[in-house]
Parts: sequence; C-alpha cells; structure tokens
Amino acid sequence: MVPTLSTFKRGSIQVQKAAKVVNDQIGSRQVLAVFVITGFVLCGVVEQSASVALRANSTSSYSAAEFAEYVENTSYITRYCQPPSDDQNLSTSTVHVVRSIPHIEIPMTRTDETEAVLRQAFMWGTLVSPLAASRIAARVGAERLFGAGVLGTGVVAVMVPASWLSACHVGIRFVQGIFMGATWPAAHMLAVTWIKRKHITGFISLYTAVNLGYAIVGILGTMLVRKLGRDWLSYTIAMSTCVWYFLWWRFVEESLHPNRPKRDEHRNLPWRRLLMSKPAWACGIAVVGSQWADATLMLGVTKYLKLVYGFSIEYEDILQSLPHIGHFFAAITFGIVVDHVRMSKIVSTTTSRKLFVYISHFPPAALMFVLGYTGCDPAAPAALYTAALAMTGATPAGVYASAADIAPNFAGTVFGLCQTVGAAGLLAANYVVSEGLHGSFAGWWRLVFGVSSAVLLTTATFFMAMGSGSVQDWNAPGDLVIGPEEPTQEPSRLESVLE
Repeated sequence: MVPTLSTFKRGSIQVQKAAKVVNDQIGSRQVLAVFVITGFVLCGVVEQSASVALRANSTSSYSAAEFAEYVENTSYITRYCQPPSDDQNLSTSTVHVVRSIPHIEIPMTRTDETEAVLRQAFMWGTLVSPLAASRIAARVGAERLFGAGVLGTGVVAVMVPASWLSACHVGIRFVQGIFMGATWPAAHMLAVTWIKRKHITGFISLYTAVNLGYAIVGILGTMLVRKLGRDWLSYTIAMSTCVWYFLWWRFVEESLHPNRPKRDEHRNLPWRRLLMSKPAWACGIAVVGSQWADATLMLGVTKYLKLVYGFSIEYEDILQSLPHIGHFFAAITFGIVVDHVRMSKIVSTTTSRKLFVYISHFPPAALMFVLGYTGCDPAAPAALYTAALAMTGATPAGVYASAADIAPNFAGTVFGLCQTVGAAGLLAANYVVSEGLHGSFAGWWRLVFGVSSAVLLTTATFFMAMGSGSVQDWNAPGDLVIGPEEPTQEPSRLESVLE
C-alpha cells in the first residue's frame, strides 16, 4: 500500500515538472487553449453518446420493403421527380411525371422516442445550471469549475451501463447536462481573466469544439459500440475524462487558481441593472436563434435528407460528421478574423459583433428556407446543409464574444444568462422539429425550416437593434475596484504566472 502511494506521489511530481517544461516551451495560452478544446470535445462526445449507443446496433422496426415504400411515397426524387415515360420523346421533353400515390405516414419509432427523451433530459440539465454555475465560479474560481464541469459530465457515464434505458438513465442524462451547462460560463470567465483582449474572440471560438466531439463520437463511438458493445463507450468516456481532469489539474488549475485576481464580483453583481440591460438580453435572444438553428440542422435536416431524399445517413457517415468538423474550423477562422479586424481598427467592436451575428443568422436562415424547395437534385440539400452549419460557426465571434465585451467583470454571469435563455429556445426547437419530422409530405418540412428561418431573422434583427460591443456602465458598480483601463485590455496574467 505504502509503495503504491509513494509511486503515485513521485509520478504526480514528475507530471508537475513536465507541466512547467511544457508551459515554458510551448506557451501558457496555448496550453490553456488545448485543454479547453479537449474539454469541450469530451462534452460533445457525452452529449451525443446516448444517441450513438442507441443507433449503432439498432434495427428498424420497418422492413426494407416498407422503408422503400415510405421513401417512394415521400421523396421528391421518386414522387415528384420521376423521369419522363418511355413513350415520350426524350429528346424534346424534359417534363417530369408526377405520380399520384396515396399519402403514407410512418409514426415515431420506439428508438426515436427513447432518443428524444434522453436528449431532452440532457437539455433540461443545460437549462437549469448555467446561471447558478456562473455565480459559483465567481466564488470558487472558473479554473476549478471548468475542470469539475468536464469531469462531472464524463465520469457520470460510468453508471450508464447499469441503468440503461431506465428512469435512472434519464436522471443521469439530466445530471450530465447540469455539469456541461456549468462549463460555458466558467470558460467565459477564463477568457476575460487570462486571455489578452486581442485574442479573446479566437479563444471563445474554441467552444465550438463541442461539434468536433459530435463528429468524433459519431465515427469512433459507432465503431467501438459495434466491436465491443455499448457499455464500453461509457467506460471509455469515463476513463478519458479522468485522465483529462488529472492533466488539467496539474498543468492548469494548480498554476491558475492561486494567482487568480481577487475580486468581489460575487457580492457586487448589479442584478437589477443586468436584467434591465438591452445589450445583455440582445445576446440571450441571439443565442436562442443560434440554438434553434443548431437543433434544426442537426435533428431536422439530417432526417430530411434521409426520409425525403433517401440518403443513408448514420452517425458514422461522412455527411453526418464532416459538417461538424467544418463548423469548428469555420468558427476558428471567424474568430481570428474578428480579432484582426478589431485590433486593426477597421471597424468598431460593436460593428464587428453585429456583422458576425448577421453572418451567423441571416445566410443560414435563407439556406434553410431554400432547403424545402430544392427540387430533384439530391446534392443541393446536402450542400445547403453543410453550408448552413458552417455559417453558424460565426456565432461565437458575434454573440458569444459580445457577452464578454459588455461586462468583463461579470462575463460569466452574462453568458450564463444567455445560455439559460438559449437552452430554453433549444428545448422549444427540439419539440417543433420532432413534431414535424414524421409528416410525410413537403409542407411539414417546409414549415419546420420556415419557422427556423423566421426565428433566426427575428433574433438577429433584435441584436442588430439592441446589441453592443462596448462596456456597459453597470460593469463596475459599488465598491468593485477596477483600473483606469478595461480589464480586457490588461496583459494576460496567464503568461506572467506560468511562463
């Protein structure tokens, strides 16, 4: 027992020394960025793990012939886009024959219902935790809360095999959502505390690593479930999260937290002025639009491509994974561009935020509306889906970063409010999309896409009118002492601490 503890202690000391070497050689800001990326990747893996485990080995309750009949009766390709008849002159006629086929509607399967319940339980968790987590982070430190949030999200997965598809499983998904919801405001506090102002948008764009997690669990998770069984997916997630947390604790938390700036923001938060702030609510409402778009794209469009156009879309397919990878890299690109534009004084911060809210809302709204009218070419809706998901990658560079601009001292709380409002919108979007998924005629799909487009346009317009990138006067109330300059303009404390 004693030799084992002694060996562990020596190993821990060696890891701490390695952390110092890594920070000296690579750079402290880069180390923090790597851990934030991998932390959000793990959160994304956990969020989609239940769906992957359900779908990887599931068999449809409908036979191949029944599904083929359903696609034939609902697809534009087979119902509205039949090639001309043999007796027509093919050289002179390009008119497609519209077949008159009775309406058939396939109800939601048991797998669909189970997946919806587990997904909604997770969403409810992300709804209740962000605002409370932001206040906890103000007391205990964002460094501690972010690590605990990622750890809790992943390690709870170890209980999934024993509670699979029971009431306890639903409760576990809810708890996982609570922990994941805590990571968002904590990450925002990390950004405004330790990252230079000229790099803050690029850092905030790293949050989209969640989408990278969706792609990873779709490809590797499906392979793991099919080879070793669904239990191993949960065990792998739990073990990976424990390793990540140990490294986070040694490489980042132990260096950051003791040197965290001493502020009393947990006592001085001006709740009334925050809740009356138009820029703060503009951020929250814009997040509703982006979350609604994500729900429509991830849940609705993929089903649309499968049921209406006959695509064989599964979690390990390239069409399911590639758009999420593109979303992540598009977000990083947008973040770098915004930081360059702001620091070059080409436009003001407020203008740059509104520009990228426009990019993340208006073009995807147009693309999703057109999705319902793409006609007979199956490549068109697939291309529109990929483009729309890539354009929503501008969300962090616009609305997320605006939450840090308007109140650097309370960035975690402002973003917690935004995520709470956004999660409510995500739940509503999930219900709307789920209800429209099983209508077997074009009008249902067009209604789903049309509602999403309207929400995007409305929320973006509100941000255009009320949003801001300037520090609000309630950022420094009462006895909260700040310097003569904005806190976001101070040199990065992270570099001075770890380098």
